[in-house]
Amino acid sequence: SMNKIYFTKEMINFYENLKRNNNNKDWFLENRHIYDNIIIPAAKEFITDMGLKLKTICNDIEYMPKVDGSIFRIHKDTRINKGKSPFKTHLGIIFWSGKIRLESPCFYLHIEPPFYYTGVGIPRTDPAFLQSYRNIINTKKYSPVLENIKTTANSNYYDINGDKLKNVPKNIIPINHTAEFFLKYKSIHIIDEMPLNSDFYSESLFNNTFNIFSNLLPFFNLLKEIVKNKEN
Repeated sequence: SMNKIYFTKEMINFYENLKRNNNNKDWFLENRHIYDNIIIPAAKEFITDMGLKLKTICNDIEYMPKVDGSIFRIHKDTRINKGKSPFKTHLGIIFWSGKIRLESPCFYLHIEPPFYYTGVGIPRTDPAFLQSYRNIINTKKYSPVLENIKTTANSNYYDINGDKLKNVPKNIIPINHTAEFFLKYKSIHIIDEMPLNSDFYSESLFNNTFNIFSNLLPFFNLLKEIVKNKEN
């Protein structure tokens, strides 16, 4: 286990103040040294340590300790966000398994004061993914896996999130209650949301995060299957 403290209150203050200063560009430039010299190196160290640890449970895990690799960039794409704030007031870190980083299952850590969350999901999905998801969810073969995922989420108070329909699509007949539950989702990720409290700033953050990733490994592997079937 890594007995290290990766993130400090000073680093998190940077995001709080960025928000408080309404994402102001001058403020950002004045304080950019905190981001460049403190936040990014800490994130890189966390990614390197966690990446090695994740290899023990997922041998094809991918990670790159750099911005636009495992670290989401802080600049928003202002071509799409015309007139919107230019910066993100959170730190996003991902580890993935698959060819296309944002279309692959990811373990992620998202730090956005006053909360942070740890979870598994796919940042971007497409209609082919949804089709494959529905095919797999509604089979006897995957019923025990889905039962297990749902039980793990409930017993650990993880949130199952995503775009959700009121009912299962008309053309699909669910084989059981578990399938019915999952078939309502159009996109899905499972997270553990927590306040940025003393645990976050302590040596236990690394193990706590890894334990959540481990608990969600069956969900991560299910997403891998869905992506694989999408490509067939």
